[in-house]
Amino acid sequence: MARAVVDLDARATVLDAAEKLASAPAEDDLTLVVAPGAPLLRNAVFFEVLRAQAAPRRLSVVTTDARARSIASSVHLPAYASLAALEHHELDPTEKLERPRRAASTAPLIATTRARPPLRRIGAIAGSLGLALLILAAVVLPQATVVVSPATQPLGPVDLTVKAGSGADVALTPITAPITAKVTGTATGSRTDQVPAKGTVQVENKTTDDLTIPKGTTFKTADGIAFASLADANLGRSVIILPFNLLIGRQVIPVQAVVAGPTGNVGAGRIVVSPDGRYSVTNPEATTGGDTKKIPIVKLEDYDAAVKRAPDALHAAAEDQLGKWIGEPRKGQVPVREVLDQQTSISPANVDVVGKEVATFDLTVSGYATAYLVPEGQPADAVYQKLRESATPGNDVDKRSVTIDKMSVKISDAPEVTWSITAHALQSKHVDLPRIARMLSGHQVRDAEGVLRDDGLQLVRLEWVPAWWPFLPLLDGRITVTEQSAPGATGQ
Repeated sequence: MARAVVDLDARATVLDAAEKLASAPAEDDLTLVVAPGAPLLRNAVFFEVLRAQAAPRRLSVVTTDARARSIASSVHLPAYASLAALEHHELDPTEKLERPRRAASTAPLIATTRARPPLRRIGAIAGSLGLALLILAAVVLPQATVVVSPATQPLGPVDLTVKAGSGADVALTPITAPITAKVTGTATGSRTDQVPAKGTVQVENKTTDDLTIPKGTTFKTADGIAFASLADANLGRSVIILPFNLLIGRQVIPVQAVVAGPTGNVGAGRIVVSPDGRYSVTNPEATTGGDTKKIPIVKLEDYDAAVKRAPDALHAAAEDQLGKWIGEPRKGQVPVREVLDQQTSISPANVDVVGKEVATFDLTVSGYATAYLVPEGQPADAVYQKLRESATPGNDVDKRSVTIDKMSVKISDAPEVTWSITAHALQSKHVDLPRIARMLSGHQVRDAEGVLRDDGLQLVRLEWVPAWWPFLPLLDGRITVTEQSAPGATGQ
């Protein structure tokens, strides 16, 4: 592991050292090179605080002050007389000073101590203890709560392909059901039927003889429209009863137009021409029923046209089946909103339909509908994973910000489902909460926002106690960091 060397002058306090340790690279071991006489070197508590702040990195001290090395060694902090000794791992905090060196190093201290009046000495000791307690309180008592939010950047739009099937992005389960559909065809062929008009005529005997009018006798209108009698008729004689009474023989005979069609429909009193002068004829009422009727007939092309519409009808039935599948409750799976259909038969056959005299006919087409089930949340979850792969290294994608702009789906009987999707989202730097706590420890409160900004983060809220203390805690364990959703993140 690399080593970061931090130089401290003779005025350096424990706070100065803590601030420089906080700004040192997180991955390097740390070495404090401290000038003799620095306040930092006076108390073992100071070394304890700095070692705790540096953890888990290894901390060592380099100073020419032998007494300071001894104090560092007492709290198990490696201490060296020089950087060269550090390189060769020559520890010497516990070396026994030779008598001349001890005398030389302690003489000024003793002389100074003896020169001090007792009150000044007590005051100095109390001041040192007070300073130590103040520094200890500054290390242990402060705590801070920091809420950060990563700055966001747009990701996309990105064109993606998501597949479902064997070995694909998404698992796939096929479902199948039999389906039927009805196709109605229309007959375009026809034949024409002429229907003769019918009615009755009344004949009157002009003679005193009984007459017989055989079936098929023709009567006509003045303009030549002929009607034939439909039954034999016996026409009684006409009789004169003296002095002046005349009994005329009459008979009503059913008739039908000789030529079929609407021309046989004539009004009352128009049939007046008798084939025999011995009797007269007329029609008391109009003849009716004469018509030209068009009879529909199914042609082969009519049948074939209906067969061509069968696939569309079967697919419509498959869509109906898909709607039923979508409406069914399922645990953990949802149907893809596309369906396949396979035709198996059409009935009746053409030989049973072609030539029939009907206006319409029905065909029944049978087959199967096939759809696919995918895990609930797909393909959206797969889109999110693919967007994460497209993000800038070290960035996270906010799942709530994923938006699908366009989506089309294609299915096959492989079985396979393919979605073509265009999507976008928001990406932001990955938030490492412990690292942020280490990064902020020991900084002045007023500098916290800038430190976070340089790291691609936004300061949402900062709370610290005591409020009058201008520094963030030296121990990163006293800093609680939480993350707030990135600005602009929205739900799907």
